[in-house]
Amino acid sequence: MAYQQYNKDGVEITPQDLQNKILWCKDGEKIEEAFVNKYGNKLGLIINPEKNTNPYAPDLLKDNTLIADLKTQNTPFFKAKDLYGIDPTYAVVFNRKDAERYWKHYKQIIIYFWVEWQSVKFVMGNTKKEVEFINGVWSINFLDLVELLKVAPEHIYQQRIDDKKGNAKGSFVLDIRNPSFSKVV
Repeated sequence: MAYQQYNKDGVEITPQDLQNKILWCKDGEKIEEAFVNKYGNKLGLIINPEKNTNPYAPDLLKDNTLIADLKTQNTPFFKAKDLYGIDPTYAVVFNRKDAERYWKHYKQIIIYFWVEWQSVKFVMGNTKKEVEFINGVWSINFLDLVELLKVAPEHIYQQRIDDKKGNAKGSFVLDIRNPSFSKVV
């Protein structure tokens, strides 16, 4: 069954729109660059220079010494309430694959969640889900996040069960209202 999504102005948007980085970036800059251009000075963040030689390196450096990574969330998990009891306005996801990599290599990393809902309404048949528009940044130290992951529900992506491209097969569903998260912008 087909579905529709709408932005905060009530304009219908397509799945292709949601994948279009031009929504969040200008002049071809990468999401990380757009984030640093917008919030870097305020938060003491720069692009991690190691990214020039290692595309898998963490995205950011805080105060030129602490490693940090950026998680951009633009589409709400509209079914978070139905499936996991979390208000989709405040539900963010964190890939198991990233959690395992950080645990192995970057236990002291800081995670920044840049949440800006491009879609705020989902309609499929008689089902309608809406969220409040959010545009903000939350941070959490990875070791604090690990404590949340121990009890967080994990959503398994059915379309990725047999994925061979390296995509995460599951993500933990988290509530950014949890006091372990700090709203920094």
